[in-house]
Amino acid sequence: MTKLKCNTCDGPLNDTNWRPSWKATGRKQCNDCGDEYNRKSNVNRLHIGGKYIKQNDPLYKMFRPGNYTCLGDATFKQSEISNIDYGYVYIITNKAWPGWVKIGMAVDAEDRLKGYQTSSPFRDFELVHKIYSEDRRKTEQEAHKMAKLKAERTESEWFLIDIDKAVEILDKLNEHNGFPKEADTHTEKDELQEQPIQTSFGF
Repeated sequence: MTKLKCNTCDGPLNDTNWRPSWKATGRKQCNDCGDEYNRKSNVNRLHIGGKYIKQNDPLYKMFRPGNYTCLGDATFKQSEISNIDYGYVYIITNKAWPGWVKIGMAVDAEDRLKGYQTSSPFRDFELVHKIYSEDRRKTEQEAHKMAKLKAERTESEWFLIDIDKAVEILDKLNEHNGFPKEADTHTEKDELQEQPIQTSFGF
Protein backbone atom coordinates (compact mmCIF):
# COMPACT_ATOMS: atom_id res chain seq x y z
CA MET A 1 0.00 0.00 0.00
CA THR A 2 1.36 3.42 -1.01
CA LYS A 3 1.95 5.72 1.94
CA LEU A 4 0.55 9.20 1.59
CA LYS A 5 2.98 12.09 1.92
CA CYS A 6 2.71 15.80 2.61
CA ASN A 7 2.95 17.78 -0.61
CA THR A 8 5.03 20.43 1.16
CA CYS A 9 7.61 18.63 3.30
CA ASP A 10 7.28 15.13 1.78
CA GLY A 11 6.79 13.68 5.26
CA PRO A 12 4.36 10.81 5.90
CA LEU A 13 0.70 11.64 6.60
CA ASN A 14 -1.16 9.80 9.37
CA ASP A 15 -4.00 10.31 11.84
CA THR A 16 -1.77 12.24 14.25
CA ASN A 17 -0.59 14.93 11.82
CA TRP A 18 -3.33 15.11 9.20
CA ARG A 19 -6.52 17.00 9.91
CA PRO A 20 -9.67 14.93 9.23
CA SER A 21 -11.21 17.79 7.22
CA TRP A 22 -8.14 17.95 4.98
CA LYS A 23 -8.13 14.20 4.63
CA ALA A 24 -11.78 14.26 3.57
CA THR A 25 -11.17 16.92 0.92
CA GLY A 26 -7.92 15.40 -0.32
CA ARG A 27 -5.63 18.19 0.91
CA LYS A 28 -2.32 16.38 1.31
CA GLN A 29 -0.60 18.61 3.84
CA CYS A 30 0.52 17.89 7.40
CA ASN A 31 -0.61 20.05 10.30
CA ASP A 32 2.77 21.77 10.72
CA CYS A 33 3.05 22.75 7.05
CA GLY A 34 -0.60 23.83 7.01
CA ASP A 35 -0.12 26.03 10.07
CA GLU A 36 2.98 27.61 8.54
CA TYR A 37 1.09 28.30 5.30
CA ASN A 38 -1.79 29.88 7.19
CA ARG A 39 0.61 31.99 9.26
CA LYS A 40 2.30 33.39 6.17
CA SER A 41 -0.93 33.91 4.24
CA ASN A 42 -2.56 35.70 7.19
CA VAL A 43 0.21 38.32 7.41
CA ASN A 44 -1.67 40.69 5.10
CA ARG A 45 -5.20 39.86 6.19
CA LEU A 46 -7.39 42.24 8.16
CA HIS A 47 -10.25 41.08 10.38
CA ILE A 48 -12.41 43.49 12.40
CA GLY A 49 -15.11 42.13 14.66
CA GLY A 50 -14.77 38.68 13.12
CA LYS A 51 -15.35 40.06 9.63
CA TYR A 52 -12.75 39.64 6.89
CA ILE A 53 -11.89 43.02 5.33
CA LYS A 54 -10.96 42.76 1.65
CA GLN A 55 -8.00 44.73 0.33
CA ASN A 56 -10.27 46.88 -1.86
CA ASP A 57 -12.28 47.95 1.20
CA PRO A 58 -11.54 51.53 2.43
CA LEU A 59 -11.00 50.14 5.95
CA TYR A 60 -8.08 48.09 4.70
CA LYS A 61 -6.21 51.30 3.86
CA MET A 62 -6.91 52.73 7.31
CA PHE A 63 -5.54 49.91 9.46
CA ARG A 64 -2.58 47.60 9.54
CA PRO A 65 -3.35 43.92 8.91
CA GLY A 66 -4.36 42.01 12.02
CA ASN A 67 -7.30 40.60 13.95
CA TYR A 68 -9.22 43.24 15.94
CA THR A 69 -12.36 42.89 18.05
CA CYS A 70 -13.87 46.16 16.79
CA LEU A 71 -12.99 49.48 15.15
CA GLY A 72 -12.06 50.96 18.52
CA ASP A 73 -9.70 48.08 19.18
CA ALA A 74 -8.04 48.56 15.77
CA THR A 75 -7.67 52.29 16.36
CA PHE A 76 -6.21 51.87 19.84
CA LYS A 77 -3.70 49.18 18.88
CA GLN A 78 -2.30 51.36 16.15
CA SER A 79 -1.89 54.40 18.37
CA GLU A 80 1.30 55.30 20.22
CA ILE A 81 -0.26 54.55 23.60
CA SER A 82 -0.64 50.88 22.70
CA ASN A 83 3.16 50.59 22.68
CA ILE A 84 3.46 51.59 26.33
CA ASP A 85 4.42 48.59 28.49
CA TYR A 86 3.67 49.99 31.93
CA GLY A 87 0.18 50.44 33.34
CA TYR A 88 -2.37 48.63 35.45
CA VAL A 89 -4.00 45.24 35.64
CA TYR A 90 -7.49 45.69 37.03
CA ILE A 91 -10.65 43.94 38.17
CA ILE A 92 -13.99 45.30 36.99
CA THR A 93 -17.43 43.97 37.95
CA ASN A 94 -21.04 44.69 37.10
CA LYS A 95 -23.96 43.73 39.35
CA ALA A 96 -25.90 42.70 36.25
CA TRP A 97 -23.63 39.63 36.11
CA PRO A 98 -23.21 38.51 39.73
CA GLY A 99 -20.14 36.42 40.40
CA TRP A 100 -18.38 37.47 37.20
CA VAL A 101 -15.25 39.63 37.19
CA LYS A 102 -13.22 41.01 34.32
CA ILE A 103 -9.45 40.97 34.62
CA GLY A 104 -7.96 43.36 32.11
CA MET A 105 -5.12 45.81 31.56
CA ALA A 106 -4.85 49.48 30.70
CA VAL A 107 -2.45 52.39 30.93
CA ASP A 108 -5.11 54.13 33.04
CA ALA A 109 -7.58 51.87 34.86
CA GLU A 110 -10.00 54.69 35.74
CA ASP A 111 -10.12 55.83 32.14
CA ARG A 112 -10.84 52.26 31.05
CA LEU A 113 -13.72 52.16 33.57
CA LYS A 114 -15.20 55.29 31.98
CA GLY A 115 -15.12 53.50 28.64
CA TYR A 116 -17.14 50.64 30.07
CA GLN A 117 -19.65 53.02 31.66
CA THR A 118 -20.61 54.40 28.26
CA SER A 119 -21.93 50.94 27.31
CA SER A 120 -24.29 50.85 30.31
CA PRO A 121 -27.25 53.23 30.81
CA PHE A 122 -26.95 52.61 34.56
CA ARG A 123 -23.20 53.35 34.79
CA ASP A 124 -22.98 50.30 37.04
CA PHE A 125 -19.50 49.00 36.25
CA GLU A 126 -17.19 49.10 39.27
CA LEU A 127 -13.41 49.17 39.45
CA VAL A 128 -12.82 46.78 42.33
CA HIS A 129 -9.04 46.54 42.38
CA LYS A 130 -5.93 47.42 40.40
CA ILE A 131 -2.17 46.87 40.58
CA TYR A 132 0.64 48.71 38.83
CA SER A 133 2.98 46.80 36.53
CA GLU A 134 6.01 47.68 34.45
CA ASP A 135 4.78 45.10 31.92
CA ARG A 136 0.99 45.11 32.01
CA ARG A 137 0.61 42.58 29.19
CA LYS A 138 2.67 39.88 30.88
CA THR A 139 1.08 40.55 34.24
CA GLU A 140 -2.39 40.27 32.72
CA GLN A 141 -1.42 36.97 31.06
CA GLU A 142 -0.21 35.57 34.37
CA ALA A 143 -3.37 36.79 36.12
CA HIS A 144 -5.52 35.06 33.49
CA LYS A 145 -3.60 31.79 33.89
CA MET A 146 -4.04 31.86 37.66
CA ALA A 147 -7.71 32.87 37.46
CA LYS A 148 -8.55 30.04 35.06
CA LEU A 149 -7.32 27.55 37.65
CA LYS A 150 -9.70 28.91 40.28
CA ALA A 151 -12.69 30.04 38.22
CA GLU A 152 -15.82 27.96 37.71
CA ARG A 153 -16.14 29.31 34.16
CA THR A 154 -14.26 31.65 31.86
CA GLU A 155 -15.43 33.74 28.93
CA SER A 156 -12.47 35.49 27.33
CA GLU A 157 -11.33 37.98 30.00
CA TRP A 158 -14.36 37.40 32.22
CA PHE A 159 -14.16 34.87 35.06
CA LEU A 160 -16.83 33.34 37.28
CA ILE A 161 -14.80 33.56 40.44
CA ASP A 162 -15.10 34.89 43.97
CA ILE A 163 -14.01 38.53 44.01
CA ASP A 164 -11.74 37.98 47.01
CA LYS A 165 -9.92 35.22 45.12
CA ALA A 166 -9.49 37.48 42.10
CA VAL A 167 -8.11 40.27 44.29
CA GLU A 168 -5.78 37.77 45.96
CA ILE A 169 -4.41 36.76 42.55
CA LEU A 170 -3.57 40.35 41.63
CA ASP A 171 -2.06 41.02 45.04
CA LYS A 172 0.20 37.98 44.74
CA LEU A 173 1.42 39.22 41.38
CA ASN A 174 1.85 42.72 42.79
CA GLU A 175 4.09 41.44 45.59
CA HIS A 176 6.51 40.15 42.99
CA ASN A 177 6.42 43.00 40.47
CA GLY A 178 3.70 41.42 38.40
CA PHE A 179 5.11 37.90 38.15
CA PRO A 180 4.71 34.75 40.26
CA LYS A 181 7.42 34.24 42.83
CA GLU A 182 10.01 31.62 41.90
CA ALA A 183 10.45 28.61 44.13
CA ASP A 184 12.46 29.43 47.26
CA THR A 185 15.64 27.36 47.20
CA HIS A 186 17.11 28.93 50.36
CA THR A 187 18.02 26.54 53.14
CA GLU A 188 18.20 27.18 56.85
CA LYS A 189 21.99 27.08 56.51
CA ASP A 190 21.89 29.82 53.86
CA GLU A 191 19.81 32.04 56.12
CA LEU A 192 22.24 31.61 59.02
CA GLN A 193 25.16 32.52 56.79
CA GLU A 194 23.39 35.63 55.51
CA GLN A 195 22.43 36.97 58.95
CA PRO A 196 24.45 40.05 59.99
CA ILE A 197 26.65 39.88 63.05
CA GLN A 198 24.65 41.14 66.03
CA THR A 199 26.15 43.82 68.27
CA SER A 200 25.22 44.91 71.73
CA PHE A 201 24.45 48.46 70.56
CA GLY A 202 20.91 47.64 69.46
CA PHE A 203 21.33 49.12 65.94
